[in-house]
Amino acid sequence: MNLADLNPVLAATLIQRRQVAQQVSKSPRFVEQIDKLAKQLKLPVAQVATEALKGLEEIVTVQSPAFAAVFDYGLGPLHTRAWTIDADLAALARLKALNRSHALVYLPTHRSYADAFILSRLLRDNGLARNHILGGNNLGFWPLGTIIRRSGGILIRRSFQDDEIYKLVVREYLAWLASQRKNLEWYMEGGRSRTGKLRPPKYGLLSYLVSAIESGGADDMLLVPVATTYDQMHEVGVMAAEEAGAAKAKENLLWLAGYARTQQKRIGNAYVRFGEPLSLKEALARADAEGGGKWTVAKIAFEVFQRINRATPVTANALVTLALLGVKDRALTLAEVHELVLPLLDYADARGLPSSHLEDLRGRDGLEATLASLNAGGVVSRYDGGTDVVFAIEPGQHSVAAFYRNSAVHWFINRAIFELALLDTAKEEITGPLERAWQSAFALRDLLKFDFFFSDKATYREEQKAESRLFDAKFRQKAVTAEGRRNLLLGAPFLIAHRVLTPFIEAYYIVADRLAAQPIETAVDKKKLTEECVRVGRQYVLQKRLSSPECVSREVFGNALSLAANRGLLKPGGPDLAERRRAFADELASVVERLAAIDKVDQARHAAAHAVAPDTVSA
Repeated sequence: MNLADLNPVLAATLIQRRQVAQQVSKSPRFVEQIDKLAKQLKLPVAQVATEALKGLEEIVTVQSPAFAAVFDYGLGPLHTRAWTIDADLAALARLKALNRSHALVYLPTHRSYADAFILSRLLRDNGLARNHILGGNNLGFWPLGTIIRRSGGILIRRSFQDDEIYKLVVREYLAWLASQRKNLEWYMEGGRSRTGKLRPPKYGLLSYLVSAIESGGADDMLLVPVATTYDQMHEVGVMAAEEAGAAKAKENLLWLAGYARTQQKRIGNAYVRFGEPLSLKEALARADAEGGGKWTVAKIAFEVFQRINRATPVTANALVTLALLGVKDRALTLAEVHELVLPLLDYADARGLPSSHLEDLRGRDGLEATLASLNAGGVVSRYDGGTDVVFAIEPGQHSVAAFYRNSAVHWFINRAIFELALLDTAKEEITGPLERAWQSAFALRDLLKFDFFFSDKATYREEQKAESRLFDAKFRQKAVTAEGRRNLLLGAPFLIAHRVLTPFIEAYYIVADRLAAQPIETAVDKKKLTEECVRVGRQYVLQKRLSSPECVSREVFGNALSLAANRGLLKPGGPDLAERRRAFADELASVVERLAAIDKVDQARHAAAHAVAPDTVSA
């Protein structure tokens, strides 16, 4: 098709979108909902109907073959050429079979602007139906918005909490698509993750589908968890800068041209994995049997995100950055990096973690190739002007390296918590050391519940028991005395708590520290407090009061504020509020100190392994 053909195609497509909007607005269900809302808002039905139709005309989509071709073969390569796609083709075949009897709702992770194009290409190449993709209207600029809206994309406003008519439009359009058994796709994280791990889910769109099924407006739909992981991403540097305080660039035609230009350089693989599909109807029935209530949608979203995490592979870049980020800017030889990585590989094998190309790291050549790719991406520096070649995180690139580490960090959280819980019992002889360890493990679980998707308490307890067996097959016998518990830490094949938890706990500490300085008579302005945390966090890192540059993270600050709100620390209160805020800061400071202690134990462990007199375990 040439450009001269596009005008009649565009005109026809515009008419089709308007016709779809009219069709939805005249459906019995939509008319009924308009009447109900008009009464609720005490507005004339005609006024509500007119505004609703305007909203429908704004968001409805069609799947024009011409524009779909532009999306797939024009925009697609511009966004995806940087990667070789590594997908689970067997899972795609199973989804194709399921799609014959069920509508599918793909719920992918959101890491890159390329995510939607990669999944669309996979579905097309494997004979699956095209999705209706929901996204933000920040991408509605010409020509991108024109193409998206006419190739199945639904662009909605970024925020519409107070617009009841627009909420009805989005809800009922989704219900209408569901009733037509159309496949859907959106990012429950809301936007791209700035840290590399899953963000807390946004429930709005999922609640609309739940409403459609509960009201009989749609039959069952299968929720499909999708994990997309990248070896490297060109856009990570920009996102890391935004996390640390830089302003976000506005998406427009000039921005799109710049993004396409950066994608010309190849930087590895994009891994696409699919979690076990979840029947929405069955999930609702199970929730009803368990009592239902207002948390039903949240529980379903939580289950989807757990399935995403279980499908997410550990990559070579994730393990190498995990190793390099835990040595406080000290450069390491290839042999030293290898020494850190090997026990992590053994741990991944022992747990049967999903992985990709990890075995290459067991050989020096494979490890050096991974370091070379990170060096080419500007993440790792290489110095070979001395007697040994040494590697380190490039100055200023800690947050970028952390993004790659965090793609797999959820696989190591339970192990990290186990180590801290064990440390709590290793300082002295105490009564009931294992019970003390349990209390510590559950306290840390509660502290981090807004950043990680932990199992329920009973399952979590079993997971911690499994970690103790992996830590040492004779753990229970050796953990009877304080000396035995210290020796368990010193004799561990690896320690990881300080590598995994420190940036998160330090970010939480910054929030707790600044929260304790706020007046108790007024509600906390979260936006202003976040900006204060960015400024003060930089200061604390420069002063070496905190050790992880990547702890200055708006995204993690937001999760810490959610925890503070959950503990009733943000609203105005009496004199005890200041005391509770100080206690919160003291709790975080204590965990920061314990992580520093684990770091010292790790240094002592390395010293002992290299025949240097070991330090003692200290708190």
